[in-house]
Amino acid sequence: MLTVITILVNYIDSQLELGVTKYVNSFCIVFILVIFLVQTTIWLIRNKAYKGIKQAMLHYFTVIKLRKSFLDAGYHNKRYYFNNEVADLPKVKLEFSGDLSQAKLFIENININKNIGDVSVSFALNNFIVDRSYLSNNENFYVFEIHDSNIDRQYKFDSFDAFKNQSALIDDYTLFIDKSISISLFGTLLVGMTGSGKTYALYSLILQMLTKNVHYNIYFADPKNSSLAVLGEKISKENTATDVEDIIDLLQKFNELMRQRKAEIKEKLTTKLEGTYADFQYEPYIFIFDEFASFQTVLQTMEKKKRDEVMKLLSQVVLQGRQLGFFIWIVMQKSDATLLPTNLRENLPVKFVLGNAEKQTYITAFGTGVDIPERYFELGQGVFTCPIVANTPKNCHFSYLDFDIMEAVTHLKS
Repeated sequence: MLTVITILVNYIDSQLELGVTKYVNSFCIVFILVIFLVQTTIWLIRNKAYKGIKQAMLHYFTVIKLRKSFLDAGYHNKRYYFNNEVADLPKVKLEFSGDLSQAKLFIENININKNIGDVSVSFALNNFIVDRSYLSNNENFYVFEIHDSNIDRQYKFDSFDAFKNQSALIDDYTLFIDKSISISLFGTLLVGMTGSGKTYALYSLILQMLTKNVHYNIYFADPKNSSLAVLGEKISKENTATDVEDIIDLLQKFNELMRQRKAEIKEKLTTKLEGTYADFQYEPYIFIFDEFASFQTVLQTMEKKKRDEVMKLLSQVVLQGRQLGFFIWIVMQKSDATLLPTNLRENLPVKFVLGNAEKQTYITAFGTGVDIPERYFELGQGVFTCPIVANTPKNCHFSYLDFDIMEAVTHLKS
């Protein structure tokens, strides 16, 4: 508009020779420059250009596309200004990680009878996809954790040395899952059908334990006497069992060691009341129970007294082991209540479901009413929950191990 006015003033002045152009032109030019500078400054601040122009551009185009999605989905409030109907859109905030591979998206909860789920958020995020979503603590915003799908989060190790170097970067009481996820030790449920990558996921975690500066005491129960038993015998033959009776004996031994640890830690709690085994530099104990369904099937044929004793042993570890450093890891193809008692499953803080599982598998693992990210999962990929890290199911990508596992274990043992 200012440009058009300037041209008109110049034309009129040239015709009438009024001599005002030397004043009007200067004023218009200064005014245009001021407006330009103000608008540029607002844009730079709004899009956080102080973090880099690349982030500013990504922020700008993402927010613009999201606002269009809100309009298309009708996710807005109606307001009237000077008898004109105006769409009052929710506020949008984006917080990117330093490398722009991840971000937190905050969308204002505008309290109307419209669900944010009706808005195609993922569609508006270009290459970013939603990991999980939840309401902020004050319920003013919907929070979406997103990541760039073009960035491969799965580690690929073509040598054991590379794997060992990565493990060395992580705390001794922490295990990495992929490039963005590391978790502390907890009781764990690992579910996955044949071909989902469940076994190699387990190998990845076991190998990490063997490379730590702290000694991990690993117990292996494999009622099918398969590959885990072979690996267990190589790592710790005296703590590996395949026969059901031997597994029960091993579980009793595990509980007895936990009872002794409980007495030791009790004395140290006077110095740190809420301290755990890691605070006092104790060695962790992990009881890996592969193909638990096979064990449970045989156990059900035994007398009730024996069944109750085994359930008591398992429950004691699950309920008391976190502070003491004793953990049960249960591995199975499905976690139905007929195969895994509900009280055990619900008290295992970490749960993995790998591969493209059936809906019922997700329900039995995570419970009803839990939203599962809809993805096609490749080998070693799936969803998990973990205290602090992921209180709702989140995507994970276990490492691809392109080296000889047994050779690596032999090297470590030597």
